[in-house]
Amino acid sequence: MARSSTRERAARLTPRGRGVLFAAVLLLVCAYLLGNEQLLFAACLLGGLAGFALLLVRFRSPRLTAGRRFSSDVISVGSPVTVSIEVANAAASRSAPAVWGDALPWWPFGTDPARLAALAPARFARRPTTLEYVVHPPVRGVLDIGPLLVERVDPFGLALRRSAVGEPRQLIVAPRVTALGGTSFSLAGGDGSVRASRRNAAGNNDDLMTREYRSGDALRRVHWRATARHGDLMVRQEEESSFPTARIVVDTREDGYAPDFLLDGGSDEFEWALSMVASLGVHLVGEGFLLQLRETAPAQLVAPTQVGGGTGHDVDFLASLARAELVPEARASGAARSESELRGPLFAVVSRPSADTLRWISGQRERNESGIALVVAEPGSSAQDELTRAGWQCIAVQVTDDPAEVWAAALDSDLGSSIRSTTSIGPVGRSAAPEQAGRRHDGL
Repeated sequence: MARSSTRERAARLTPRGRGVLFAAVLLLVCAYLLGNEQLLFAACLLGGLAGFALLLVRFRSPRLTAGRRFSSDVISVGSPVTVSIEVANAAASRSAPAVWGDALPWWPFGTDPARLAALAPARFARRPTTLEYVVHPPVRGVLDIGPLLVERVDPFGLALRRSAVGEPRQLIVAPRVTALGGTSFSLAGGDGSVRASRRNAAGNNDDLMTREYRSGDALRRVHWRATARHGDLMVRQEEESSFPTARIVVDTREDGYAPDFLLDGGSDEFEWALSMVASLGVHLVGEGFLLQLRETAPAQLVAPTQVGGGTGHDVDFLASLARAELVPEARASGAARSESELRGPLFAVVSRPSADTLRWISGQRERNESGIALVVAEPGSSAQDELTRAGWQCIAVQVTDDPAEVWAAALDSDLGSSIRSTTSIGPVGRSAAPEQAGRRHDGL
């Protein structure tokens, strides 16, 4: 937790101080017009008081140090994070009481003012004072939180000086992650490209069927009796271990989304697409899938790697989604798939892709593979029609749709219980998707 000392800003008068200064000027004018010495004395007194207040806050500003930490360095949009700031007095004398707030990169661009009690000098203080507050970041991205802003006012309330204490710290805010339910979708072509089968030639019965746990092993394969005997986590190895595979294609080209000027040139459709990719990636990896990500522009995303029944939270994956941006005038990287690519269920998340992007996406799916396209557009869009003709199962979604309901519709479509070439969920016609709780992960 890095620390930094105080950076002072110019002292200025408060509204009360400006009122006192205005009164001093008015009395001064009246004194000269009326020739009244008492008014002149009062004008000098008020003007001198305002000047003294400015000097007081100028030369008696606090010398503080501050360092901050977050309860989680990577969270999803709207999730709570606790910000803790450790403040210490670096001066040789006790600091005066002040008011503090923390700078935020979104409106209202700061926390509510709060009182900062007088701080003892560092040589007398047993530990730094800890300030805490909880914030719910409303936007995605890598955001600078801080610095700490300390305001000190003179005893008369006529002048104040604001000091910036400490350095900002980056908070990684990933897209909103929604818990998706259900795992019984078709695994056509997803029986796994990574297989491992090991057997020992000697040892007792447990040793023949177990080995030590390795990163990537599914927790459902833990052999609890052998674990209790050895004291280490053991898994079954006699059974063939096969991780199913899946792929996600996401359009990251700027011309594939309608701009939203309220998002400073971004797109709410793109934000929904990233939220769906985050939710889908966390869900599939948590279910034991090996996952591959493909983009229509130069790669920005990092595929999650926690395979095998874990929590599915992958910091690098979510951090790359937090940093993802729309790429202008980018071309899809190649039209054909290589033999090294994973096979398995294919999911595409698009909105208004261009014609060449559609051709590239269509080329990612082979004839015998399952492909589900989530199209963030009105039903019957050109992208939906084109992908449907190419053999994809398309689901038209809106930016207000819950990813859990979209996923339920995808499961329903894939299982064939209500097969349609195009499924639409929106404000009307959600009956195809069963109700989902849509729980969201608070801290990642």
